Amino acid sequence: MTKANNERVFQLEKMSHSALKKLDREHTCVIATISPLEVHGPHLPLGQDIFEAYTLAQRTAAALAAQYADWNFVLVPPVPVAADALPQMGSVNFPARVVREVAYYTLRPCAQHGFARLAYSSFHGGPRHFLALEAAADALSREFNVAALSMFSAVLKQVEEGKIFFDPIEDSPERRINLDQVRLDQHAGFVETSFGLHLWPELVEPEWPDLPPCVSQPEKAERDANGSFMYQYAKRSDALDGLRRTKWIIEGVARAIKHFRRETYHGYPAFSSAEQGRLMWEHLIDVACGVCREFLEQGRAMDGHSPLWKFRHIFLSGTVNYVLDKQLKIYAE
Repeated sequence: MTKANNERVFQLEKMSHSALKKLDREHTCVIATISPLEVHGPHLPLGQDIFEAYTLAQRTAAALAAQYADWNFVLVPPVPVAADALPQMGSVNFPARVVREVAYYTLRPCAQHGFARLAYSSFHGGPRHFLALEAAADALSREFNVAALSMFSAVLKQVEEGKIFFDPIEDSPERRINLDQVRLDQHAGFVETSFGLHLWPELVEPEWPDLPPCVSQPEKAERDANGSFMYQYAKRSDALDGLRRTKWIIEGVARAIKHFRRETYHGYPAFSSAEQGRLMWEHLIDVACGVCREFLEQGRAMDGHSPLWKFRHIFLSGTVNYVLDKQLKIYAE
């Protein structure tokens, strides 16, 4: 069987050479999932990011295939390669340059053979990871004159003040979390635990309701700073405001590094529920579909870069990565 939930959504590993050749390459989008094996608290599976990224790719492709009768979608099997995974036993880390190369060569054959749209799906917020995927997409686009996109980065660009996860649960009778807390919920906390309870409850350890809040700073300090490397906030008003926000982004990355040396999650897992997970997941699918509709229709004209793209030369610098990985020994490799 070569089809996945829809007659025009295909799993690459189940396709024959002749079936692949029959596709209209001018109307085919190939999606490669590149996400880590990584520790997600004491309670979620190590493959959480892989499951989220591939399920997101499947659901988005199926929804778009139903809307665009002339487009095909091909899903590449997940590749468990990532940078910036937590430096804890169970995480599998790769240097950012390796992530970029793996991503590039995973979709390069499709670019060479003229497939019109190429995309990476991930669900990992490590800055060096999603910037490496953006760099791979940018290289393919420039070299082969094709449209290439990092879906996670493009979704990040749509996020404003963390409300992508708060809006769908705001009126839920099960909600015990506020907007400021959602903005601090960055890894294996309320959002991802709720996703797990909704999508793969059999893989969530039963201790999750007893896990205490675990964040790197008080909610009010984060709200006053209005800065996080994970979210795209309101447009800056002037150059000085831009410098302040750049400083807050750098400080946010530094706090995350220090936090995850000791801890395996960042957020509020005990506030989770399967129903809230369903509400947030469906909303996320809608946002991802909106991003990918723009990608199908605009191609290379679309700007799908994350808010951190302007800092790529720092995060992907060989010198910076050498210091982080070898001298400071921040990341397990």
